Amino acid sequence: MNIQELAETLTYEQLASALYLKGDMDGFHKVTDKTKWREPVMADKLGHKAHTKISAGAGTDEYGSDAVDLATGKMAEYKSNAITDKEKRNLLEEQRSANKRFTPLKVSGVYNGAYSHEAIDSYSENDHYFGVFYKEQCVLIIKPHTDYVIETLRANLEVTLAKLAAGTKTTTNLNTVTVDLADKSKYSIAYINTAFMGDFTHTVLYEGV
Repeated sequence: MNIQELAETLTYEQLASALYLKGDMDGFHKVTDKTKWREPVMADKLGHKAHTKISAGAGTDEYGSDAVDLATGKMAEYKSNAITDKEKRNLLEEQRSANKRFTPLKVSGVYNGAYSHEAIDSYSENDHYFGVFYKEQCVLIIKPHTDYVIETLRANLEVTLAKLAAGTKTTTNLNTVTVDLADKSKYSIAYINTAFMGDFTHTVLYEGV
C-alpha cells in the first residue's frame, strides 16, 4: 500500500497517532509537537542524527542545535519552511507567463532563542540548515553560511534593542534570517529531492548541482 492509498484509508487521528508512535519507537518524545517531526526527516536526508529531546538545556553541547553531523561531529541547527503552491512555482522556476518571470524563492529561519548576543554565541559553532517542505514532503535543504546567519541575527538584535531603548514595544523573539535563493553567495545546497525538483542543470539557481 502506497502513501496515497494510506492517506485515503486512514483517518486524521490514525495518521497522527501513527506518526506519534513512530517517533516514540525511535526515541523521540512527542515527535508531533509543533514541527519536531521534521527534524528526523531532515537528519535522515543529511546523514545526521537528530536529538530526541525537543530542546537541549543551556550549557550542554547540544544547546542551540537539533542534530549532530555524524561525519564531522558538528552540531546542526534546523529550520523548516512549508511552501504554498505559489511558492512552489517560484521554487521550480516556473514563469507565470511569457512576459512574467518567476520570483526566486526566499527561505527563512526563525531563531526565537537569539534574544541576546550571548545566546547568539551558542549558534556560532553550529552548522545551519533550512528545509523546504511541500505538502509535508522535504523537497530541498539549503545550508546558509554560518557567518551570514550570525551577522544577520546580531544586526536584527541591535535593531530590536534600539527600539526597546527608545520605548517602542517589540519582542526579542522572531529573530529571522532570510536567504534569497538567487544569491548563491549566502548558502550551499545540502539536499535536493530530484524526483520532485526534476533536472535543474539548465537553470540559474541550481546550475552545477
